[in-house]
Amino acid sequence: MSLTHTAYTTRNLIKFGGIGIIIFSLSWSIITGSIKAYRKAHPPKIAPTVRYGKLPPINFPDFTPKVQSFNLELANDDFPKITDQAKVFILYRSTSTLLALEKDIKTAQKMGFVSKPQKLSNGLYRFENKSVQKTLTMNVLDGSFRIEYPYKKDQSIQMDGNPPIKEEAVSIATSFLNTAEKMTEDLKDGKQIVSFWKITFKSLEPVSSLSEANAIRVDFIRQDLDGKFKIYSIQPQKSPISILISNSRVENKKIIEVDYKYAPIDRQSYSTYPIKTPQQAWQDLKNGNYWSPTHHSSTSLTIRQLELAYFEPNTQTNYIQPIFVFRGDHDFIAYVPAVSSEWISSN
Repeated sequence: MSLTHTAYTTRNLIKFGGIGIIIFSLSWSIITGSIKAYRKAHPPKIAPTVRYGKLPPINFPDFTPKVQSFNLELANDDFPKITDQAKVFILYRSTSTLLALEKDIKTAQKMGFVSKPQKLSNGLYRFENKSVQKTLTMNVLDGSFRIEYPYKKDQSIQMDGNPPIKEEAVSIATSFLNTAEKMTEDLKDGKQIVSFWKITFKSLEPVSSLSEANAIRVDFIRQDLDGKFKIYSIQPQKSPISILISNSRVENKKIIEVDYKYAPIDRQSYSTYPIKTPQQAWQDLKNGNYWSPTHHSSTSLTIRQLELAYFEPNTQTNYIQPIFVFRGDHDFIAYVPAVSSEWISSN
């Protein structure tokens, strides 16, 4: 075999071998890419873990459904695509009334209440700061508290002009929570909603602008669960954590009302549970198996929105559970428990 023929053969091997390698690489990339795309579109089904066994039913306040019929008009005329399972998270609760009281007395002192508290009932205490006419009612069992000042009787508040602008009000409210060491991470990472209010001798009424108001309320909304699921309470128009700020130039009269109800959520401790389909939740709504924070005299309403969210309990429990939230005409809102009925205890 001549050197010329050997060289020719070698060149062809290199040429066609390289082409083969390129074709193989492209084919391999296409195959692996297709497999990844399929797995992403069709993830392997993992059964719910249900580690906590049967869950207690969500304890909504007493309610009698008045709406007798619902119509459904959703976007795209179809139910939203919702997974068949959801996380149930653990809530931290104090196990010792004595230790909780010691801790909350220190919290009260940070908020300006240094007197000895008066016991009202098991776990419920009242503090007074007579020099500024404020009272603090604190539940040491769940960590909630309320600060009140008799602002409806204070003529100076009604005469002093407008309250601080939005940014200043948020700063005042945030500073207060920081001082009390109640500005948690999920509040920092959440958002603040500002609303305007008018104080009179008889009432506290919402108004549409700062120029009409003599008070401004800051509501603190905690961070969504898993970055996408909202947390609803028994008052969807008012957060469990809100601070009312007056127009007064007197420092002790700036913050005139505080509501704070907060249960820490362990966002790393959860178990997954099977949940109802949107169609099943819709059937529950039509059958009257729902709770609503809104009151309507209408016997028929149209539902236009549906989402999966979580309900922040207003009574002591160890879990925060998912709910379906229905929204309709006339600001109607309804909550339907989302966890499948077979995983809810009958107690």
